[in-house]
Amino acid sequence: MATSRNNERIRYRYGICLNDNCEKCKSKEVQEITARKDFVCQNPDCGKPLRECPPPKKGGKSKLIAIIAGVIALLAIIGCIIAFSGGGEESPAPTPVPEVTENTDSIKAAREAAEQQRIKDSLDAAAAAEAAKKQEAEKEAKPAPAAPKPAKPASGSKDLGYATFKGSWPNDVNGRMVFKSSHVIDSKDSKKRVAEAGDYVIGEWADGHLVQGIWYGADNKVKGSIIIGK
Repeated sequence: MATSRNNERIRYRYGICLNDNCEKCKSKEVQEITARKDFVCQNPDCGKPLRECPPPKKGGKSKLIAIIAGVIALLAIIGCIIAFSGGGEESPAPTPVPEVTENTDSIKAAREAAEQQRIKDSLDAAAAAEAAKKQEAEKEAKPAPAAPKPAKPASGSKDLGYATFKGSWPNDVNGRMVFKSSHVIDSKDSKKRVAEAGDYVIGEWADGHLVQGIWYGADNKVKGSIIIGK
């Protein structure tokens, strides 16, 4: 029994449609989809993705059919007995058949159980669809977290003691370093070039260090170009 159900799940998938405008959604129909097909609603006017659910229970109808068949067979046997026993002057009283009443009660009970199961399955499917719809609405209503704003570099000028930096410290693509006293232009410079008071360097700065630039004297004449890199 378990092997048969597993094989059925491999060959088929079961789902319900969540599209409120679809007839199959309104009827809460559990759709059986072949495993190799797209898991979407089979209504040609819909085609929306299905929400997976357990396969519908089939045991209730099979049990009901078996009970009805048993009652019919029993009635047929009784009819044959009555037919073969007829022909005498006085027909014997028919033998009471309490099983018929019992089977009728069983049929009624089976029908009620099947109806209750159908109602339960419909309510479960409706609750699942409503929960999925509510979850989707909450997801859409929830605002996306705002991206953190990058910190703005300081702008204006910065006094370093030996020099004054004009621009956005410590990162600027066109900053100006004006030296107030004799000092090494940048500690990362392998040549250890020294600027005199009044000299200035214009160029690109990253994390407070010169990447590349032009070195000018106090007389505004170019003393050279400097390329240090990041």
